[in-house]
Amino acid sequence: MRELLKSLASQFYEHFTVTQPRPSLHPIPGTKPLTPAAAICPTLLYYIALLFLPPAPPPGVGPRLAKLLRYTLALVAGILFFRLPLAYHVPRSIGLTYQLGLVGIYGGLRVLDAFFISAWWFGRVPKRVTYFHYARSETPTPDHGNGDVLQQREWTDGGVKDPYHHSERANLRKTKSRGSSPVPAQKRGSGSKIVGMNGRSNGAVNPSAPGATSTPINTPALSSGRNTRRQSTTAETASYFFSKTLAGPKPIPVYETAKTDEDYPCTFLDRASWALELELSMRGQGFTWTTADVRHTRKTWLPTIGNRIHSVAMHVLPVQLGAWYIISTVYTKYLASTLEKDDYNPFATATRASVAYKFTRQGELFDSLPIPIQLLLTVALGAFLMSAFSLGHSIFAVMLHPFSPHPLAFFPPLYTTRVWSLTSVRKFWSFGWHRLFARLFLVWGVWPGEWLERKLLGKRANQPADVGKVIGAFGSSALVHAFSVRGVLAGRWSDAAGEMRFFLLNGAAVVAEGVVQRLVKNGRRKLGWSEKMWYDAWIGRMWWIGAVVWSGREFARGWVKSGLVREMAFR
Repeated sequence: MRELLKSLASQFYEHFTVTQPRPSLHPIPGTKPLTPAAAICPTLLYYIALLFLPPAPPPGVGPRLAKLLRYTLALVAGILFFRLPLAYHVPRSIGLTYQLGLVGIYGGLRVLDAFFISAWWFGRVPKRVTYFHYARSETPTPDHGNGDVLQQREWTDGGVKDPYHHSERANLRKTKSRGSSPVPAQKRGSGSKIVGMNGRSNGAVNPSAPGATSTPINTPALSSGRNTRRQSTTAETASYFFSKTLAGPKPIPVYETAKTDEDYPCTFLDRASWALELELSMRGQGFTWTTADVRHTRKTWLPTIGNRIHSVAMHVLPVQLGAWYIISTVYTKYLASTLEKDDYNPFATATRASVAYKFTRQGELFDSLPIPIQLLLTVALGAFLMSAFSLGHSIFAVMLHPFSPHPLAFFPPLYTTRVWSLTSVRKFWSFGWHRLFARLFLVWGVWPGEWLERKLLGKRANQPADVGKVIGAFGSSALVHAFSVRGVLAGRWSDAAGEMRFFLLNGAAVVAEGVVQRLVKNGRRKLGWSEKMWYDAWIGRMWWIGAVVWSGREFARGWVKSGLVREMAFR
């Protein structure tokens, strides 16, 4: 144990002191090791600029001076963000160098969005949002003979047109009509809020729910008298307790609505808190530019600490360890013998006598793998990334729980639908994958795509432009990821084109499946058949898994060539 800790400490020390790039890291020529000042300055300037963003200037600062400081600081912060991956690399880590590209382009575009697109062009500065949660019941299932009624988890499936419309009286009618009970008022006074995203709630917050910005919710009890208790067999009992162990503590089922605050922060402390919340909120939760994954539906869940810890221990870590084992095994068995040779350099000018020649002239190293191994590695990389995002999300939710009900402790579910419930490529990217960059793709992809489609086809503003939206979203994603991965591919756009092709192919798949679905429905309608068949879901599952995994080989190819797979295998 002592040797392991010593080794980890040594590696941690090397990350910040050794300037020689690690094996297989091929940074952009001319870049230098990242310095603390270069890493801190863009974020700090962005935060200071946000202090001057709300319409009313801070106390003691005139309107003109506030506007000058706002746009000057924002412009400098944006330039420094974009410069990060173009001027620096992390010598001892391929993964952190790759993430430096994501941070640089995401940060730069976010600054431009907050100050020059939203605030200056559209005149919309994000306001805080107050969330209201009302209890709802789950669907009961048979009791397996143990007297306990199991609950069937109802996963979200989207469908909210106006997530920011809120009326307490209207919500009370809705929840009653659905058979749910609102959150108990606990003798609140007139005009007081049930929930306050800004911490001004007069109700006690559920101590077991990290980031659950609501008062305690009592889910309606289910009557056990409706179920006939019978003698259970040993196998049924074992199955029951095994399923309970896998399910673990459940999140709290609620209906969620939201209300926008009328005013912006006025005091310096409130303004400082507002700026910090907005800067750290990638998905915009708690603000009026909340991304779609946070507000897919009013039927949602409030995870508890027990639920998050159980999910990490029973689901996330096993998936991550299993995926890592596959990645490590594939690397050791098929890739290590070539990638770890001294004369192997996929970016060098290859000669016939070099190891690089075989793979630069006759195909990438990834393409030399058997197709089943390529697909296995691709699935393992996807599962590893998915579980890594979930792990980080849950860890931060638990760590920041003591700040509840402060918005910084509000962590809505990262994934809203089980993978097996997905039946199309569109649903996978809308519900099955994280949407941390959704705001970026909306502003820099969806809106331009809609505008371009309407211009080219002469559509009016009230007409849908779905193809433009899809191509714009996936096109912007392709550029962002290609820009990031080129930082570990010696700055060569041609080698970073794999990730670009991956996202563009998935955008085309979304458009194609939409066309096919409409044709099938119209054909069935003309024949007098039902629009939906029992086998549609199975065909949909096979389609999206095949499309995403097969095109994902483009993604995996770049990760092999860049050395990311080697670093993930701890070699």
